[in-house]
This record gives sequence, C-alpha cells and structure tokens, in this order.
Amino acid sequence: MSESFSIKNPVVIVGNGEFPSHPIPLNHLKNAGTIICTDGSADQLMKHNVTPNAIIGDMDSTKLKKDDFKGIWISFLDQNKTDLQKTLDWCIGNDLNDVTVLGTMGKREDHSLGNLHVLAEFSKKLKMKFVTNHAVIYSFKGKRTFSSLKEQQISIVAIEHVRSISTSGLKYELNNEQFPPACNGISNEAENDEFSINTSHPVWLFINHIE
Repeated sequence: MSESFSIKNPVVIVGNGEFPSHPIPLNHLKNAGTIICTDGSADQLMKHNVTPNAIIGDMDSTKLKKDDFKGIWISFLDQNKTDLQKTLDWCIGNDLNDVTVLGTMGKREDHSLGNLHVLAEFSKKLKMKFVTNHAVIYSFKGKRTFSSLKEQQISIVAIEHVRSISTSGLKYELNNEQFPPACNGISNEAENDEFSINTSHPVWLFINHIE
C-alpha cells in the first residue's frame, strides 16, 4: 500500500459529476467501507457531511487544503490523465480490484462521455461499475449474466463494431448478430429476474433504475 491507511470493502469512488440523489447510489455511499474522492468531488461530499478516506488527483478543483484534511491526500500532477484515471491506476497499484464509481455522469457532456471510455478502458483491468442517479453501467465483452427485474429497462451500446452479439432474457433478443455503434440497442426490457449477453467486442450496458 503506497499510503498507510486500512482499506475496507466495499470501495466506493466518488467523481466530480452529478452528486448522488437516487436511493441506489446513496445506499452505495452509505454502505461504503472506504470512500475515495477524485479531487473536487471531496468538496461536494463534505457539503453532505460525509468525509472521504482519501482524495486523489492534481488538486486543482478542490478548495480543501492538505493540512486541513484528516484523510490520505494523494497528489498526481500528470495532466495527460483525468483524476478518475489516476484514481483507478492507484487502486490497481494497491490491489483494489472491485470498485463502484459514483458521480461520473451529468454536469458536462464531454466529461460524461470521457468517463464512459474510462469505464471501458479500466473494466479490462478490474471489476468495476458506474452507479448514477439513473442507471448502473457496465462495460465488458464475452458472456455475462446480470440480475434484473421484470420490465426493467436495459440498453446496450456498442463501443466499436461488434461482429457477433447474442442475448437471452430480453424482450427484443439478439441472435449472433452484428451490432454497430448506434442507438438500435437502446430501451430493451428484461423479461425476468436475470438476463445474459454474449458479445465478441466491448459494449456498454445500462441497467436503468426502476423508479
């Protein structure tokens, strides 16, 4: 461990996007064993009377001062990576291989899109998911099975051209089909309490919260 503090699972990372307001991301925050903030998200968190265990980033977005913060302060000045990339690199370097990330979407569209590509990049290296105020988001290739509720809205978006994708347990099934990076996989529905996807190339999967 590059910094001397005890990591407790589950590990929750909070980005500087839209702050959690839906009960599902709020429950992840409430039940976190360790909370790691990316730079300015620490200010948002502390406004909600929650103190993170660590802050990671170039520290250009936070109003906090190192001497006033009681947790671990990890400064990375590399401007070629976002604070979320730096945080995930640090997690991998410290053998934290299962993380939930909040606060990745909203506020700025360019940041939201960039964070989706960070999800695609780092899902190859560790187990992770985004939990937003609207959905749980995964990125993967190969075969995966997910829990669901009947009629829960499911969207699949190709990151690159998919040579073959098949699904099971969705209202509109795919059967060994090609799947381009377009909107034709949006607003599908789960038929029962689980569904499966088998894809030859990476996709984003959005499992929308049921209100």
